Amino acid sequence: MSEPSAPRSVTDEHFGEVLALIHSARQQAVQAVNTRLIELYWQVGAYISRKLEQAEWGDAVVSQLAGYLARTQPGLRGFTRPNLFRMRQFYETYRHDEKVSPLVRQLPWTHNLIILSQSKKRPEEREFYLHMAIQEKWSKRELERQFKAALFERSVTQPAKVSAVPRQTLSPALIAEYQTRLPDKALLQAKLHEFYALNTAQGEEP
Repeated sequence: MSEPSAPRSVTDEHFGEVLALIHSARQQAVQAVNTRLIELYWQVGAYISRKLEQAEWGDAVVSQLAGYLARTQPGLRGFTRPNLFRMRQFYETYRHDEKVSPLVRQLPWTHNLIILSQSKKRPEEREFYLHMAIQEKWSKRELERQFKAALFERSVTQPAKVSAVPRQTLSPALIAEYQTRLPDKALLQAKLHEFYALNTAQGEEP
């Protein structure tokens, strides 16, 4: 009778497949929670907006609401008076924009607040940064960096000046790849300019 063969060695690569499944499920769970939270803020903002527009409430009542929530839900965070007014602003900014309103649900609340506060009330600028933050999966810090770098102004309001240089210095393959991924010309131009700026900075390093 032959002896049983020794068990085959299992490499970490196989275990990595299970780990990838775990990471994917976690990411989906986080996204689901974020989407629901943004929807909640939207609904609260809509409620406050209606009350104020119909003159049923004054600003003082919003303060009372914040105090009520703090008393009755001591563990609840994010519903201070300033945040309640931000929810109202969030709703009123996007309520009539059917094209953009679905995008805000794909980003965390912090990202949405940055875009609201930094976009200077320009709808096209808000839409630009919403698209870019989603497409490139920007972190909060990266989104803030792109605002400070005035990516929108450099990529959209000055397209002729910006577009020629990146196309001359970046590889055709890279440009072709992003033309496929980013059919929107403004988003494409922004990404190419970002690559150009990064390459230029690296070339200047000692």
